[in-house]
Amino acid sequence: MMKLAQEGDLGLFSHIYTKSLGAPFVGQLNDFPQTERVIIWVGGQVARVVGLMPAANAMLILSCVLAALSFYLSARLWKINRVPAWVFAVTYAFLPHNSRSIQHLGIIFTGLLPLQFYILWYVSAAQKLSWRSRRFRLTLVVSLLSGLLNIYWIFFFLQLYVLALLFRIIKRSRDFTKALIPFAITCLSAGVFLGSFIIYRISYGDNAMAVVRSYADIEQWALKPIDLFLPKTPPPLPIVSTVLSRYYDGGMIKIGENFGSYIGLFAALGLLALLFKSSQRQISRKSISLPCLAAIWIIAYTAFGGLHSVFSLVFDFYEIRATNRYSTAIATIGLLYFVFISHKLTRKWNPTLRLFFLGVGAVCGLLEQSWSAYRTPSPPPALYEVADYVKADKALVSRLEHGLEPGSMIYILPATDFPEPFWGRGKFKGDFHHYQAMRPFLYSTKLRYSYGSNKGRQGADWQLDVQELAPRGMAATLESYGFAGILLNRKGYEDRGEQVLAELARAGWPMEFEQGVDNEWVFIRLTPEQNPVLPTPTPYALTPQN
Repeated sequence: MMKLAQEGDLGLFSHIYTKSLGAPFVGQLNDFPQTERVIIWVGGQVARVVGLMPAANAMLILSCVLAALSFYLSARLWKINRVPAWVFAVTYAFLPHNSRSIQHLGIIFTGLLPLQFYILWYVSAAQKLSWRSRRFRLTLVVSLLSGLLNIYWIFFFLQLYVLALLFRIIKRSRDFTKALIPFAITCLSAGVFLGSFIIYRISYGDNAMAVVRSYADIEQWALKPIDLFLPKTPPPLPIVSTVLSRYYDGGMIKIGENFGSYIGLFAALGLLALLFKSSQRQISRKSISLPCLAAIWIIAYTAFGGLHSVFSLVFDFYEIRATNRYSTAIATIGLLYFVFISHKLTRKWNPTLRLFFLGVGAVCGLLEQSWSAYRTPSPPPALYEVADYVKADKALVSRLEHGLEPGSMIYILPATDFPEPFWGRGKFKGDFHHYQAMRPFLYSTKLRYSYGSNKGRQGADWQLDVQELAPRGMAATLESYGFAGILLNRKGYEDRGEQVLAELARAGWPMEFEQGVDNEWVFIRLTPEQNPVLPTPTPYALTPQN
């Protein structure tokens, strides 16, 4: 998506069409909602200056920087001294959640969470809301920015804002109507950037296959609360290692994403301290605090079989499925409270001793949170392997663009769905999984590819029909559509594509060359018809680009 923004095919408000993908049609990416398109668009503008890959890394770094700034500002607004605010802002920027990769760029932009919690507290606690108040103006700004985030975090913020409004009703505070304005601003902001998606759906009808969800997803990707406190990689402590071994090696039921839901030691200590303090308040017959109620609500809502499951069943709504992602919000509450406690305990200490204590604490927190990243081999390939693939893919595309006319169309084999090729006949094959068919496009400037248009409509699904033809019929059909070549990836076949390649060769379409890491890519040249025909008439496809 960032590449599309770089090329000008993804704007802030318009439909998303591109000539580079979805050949022979103009590829469309309007069936899958892109609420975080502002983030992607900004990344695309950066890519115009520094290149695509550096821009993607820059956006990852930016997410951490914004998280640190947000945490620091919210801590200062809560009257926490500068030193602990800065020290733990850095710790917050590198929570385990931020170990996610570029593929979750929209999800990891959670830096607004600390400021969101601050304005929620303000809305719930302030007796009067004034336009002259800097805190109320901050509330309006944060609410506006909240509408630019991924749909997960928009939905989350609106939930918690309703909770803050309920607090305000119970306390019988004034200006309730004014308190609704930030809520409306978030909805309006999100609606503006979802407008093209909504208009497209109205214009061309619903596409049920674009986002396939079911109740099973709700349970499969739910939060398991115990995971909040258990790191995936044991630290070098025998007792902890033994407990974690019992859990991970003892047949635990896996729920949620591979990234896990661990929130970090300091955030866990802060969360436990918050729950303990709130229990004391309840014993003393004092009202529960909003931070504690928010933490309880998030856990109750997101947990396996929790309130989200009930909500999904009743309303038949499954768009928000991976609720274990909300562990980041729980970590934010826990770490904010931990900083509050550290501030209270150390505010009367000698400045030098205090700085030393907080500095050591922050270093320990960073090490503890980052332990798994440095001590455990991660599932993705090592950096040097990624570099090899990047160099090989660039060389492949360079060879293709030198040997083909500008605008030539290439059919990608095996053909898979986009996005989320997890089900049905468009499911990814073998080791050629997820979005590897997008790799040539990342380095291409002159060619067009069959892959990459949203699934569920004829303008994208025709490629699955062609794939099921015998090799001779497939090649002849592709030539009639105007394709200049087939680019086959061996990883998608159990026999590395040998049977398909042999049949194509016998029918008169031999392999021209193979290239890439382990010669994974194979190119078969086709002779495109001068007057190609469309594979299917389809309303959104517009016209083929010859």
